[in-house]
Amino acid sequence: MKKVLIIFLITLTACTMNIANEQQGKKYEWYASGNAPLLYPTELFLGDFIFSNNERLYIPESVPYASKWGQSGKTHLLDNNKFPAPTAIDIIWFSWAENKFYSLESELPLEIIENLLAEIDEETKEPQYQYITVGMAPYGKLAIWLSGNGKTTEVVWLQADPTDVKMKDFAPTVEYTQKEYRDLVFKDCKAAYENYQKNGLPDRMLFERYMQKFNYRITPKFENEEMVFEGIEMYYYNGELNTTNSGEHAENAMRAKPCKIVLNWSIGKAQYGGYFWTDEKKIIETFANLYGDITSKKGELIIEVGESNNQFKFFLKDDTAMIEIPVEEMEIIVFKNKFEFFRSENYKRPQGGWRD
Repeated sequence: MKKVLIIFLITLTACTMNIANEQQGKKYEWYASGNAPLLYPTELFLGDFIFSNNERLYIPESVPYASKWGQSGKTHLLDNNKFPAPTAIDIIWFSWAENKFYSLESELPLEIIENLLAEIDEETKEPQYQYITVGMAPYGKLAIWLSGNGKTTEVVWLQADPTDVKMKDFAPTVEYTQKEYRDLVFKDCKAAYENYQKNGLPDRMLFERYMQKFNYRITPKFENEEMVFEGIEMYYYNGELNTTNSGEHAENAMRAKPCKIVLNWSIGKAQYGGYFWTDEKKIIETFANLYGDITSKKGELIIEVGESNNQFKFFLKDDTAMIEIPVEEMEIIVFKNKFEFFRSENYKRPQGGWRD
């Protein structure tokens, strides 16, 4: 009996080890990428994703990183882009606006990343996510998103520490001090440099506010019963987005504040598309006033569309209060059957800017 039990335990242990090895060896097709806010460019010194076997995948360099927050940038051109989910990150970068290096070695939420990489798009039957992007924000803040097929999902928000890097190691082909190098390259990013000259560095809490999440759902309402809801695309201040029209907006979930909303509806054969950009200060203020410190309480963002198809109202509410969000402070453009139908007086985006 003892011998049988020993054999059973050995077999069970072997099976458990095989399952663990299979899980550790599971690979997904994904690309590493970097990101930094358009007005606060950064440059990478070292950046690696680390796997459970201690092998590494480098994050491609871009001089500088400067784009829409959350947007994937340069990627690898490799023969094989199948890798396990990363378990950690090791990164050092240079913040041009701050003239400062930051360093971070941190474990990553492996289970969350694996679950996302394993998701399959129901329509295409392809993986939902193909990119893992590292976002480097001012004051050493670092975000990591997974993105692909109309979705971007934040997986972690980390804090790096200031560090020192010798210029002979960072830029061995030039003979500049760190400040001289920074001043030279920063001027090439004209919009970022001019913003820095005018406004300096942002509030230390700005990106914390961008990344903060609240428990709410999004509810479109139409004044005319002939109006038919066709879909909604959501872009958030924390870099996340969902343009899949999957219906997830109707359920309460922890979400960041919306920065852009695309609402589609129809009346008979007429197809309408409304594009709404929220005012940053007003939307931050509205969420703070309704939620206070209790971000987990259930709320609702209501979008009302008037019968004329060019009048709108926005409200943020919970069980006890409702706050109207002034549309006068939003940029709005509406298309009817792909032709411009309406634009707000304060709409100042260039031609085609509604795509941004």
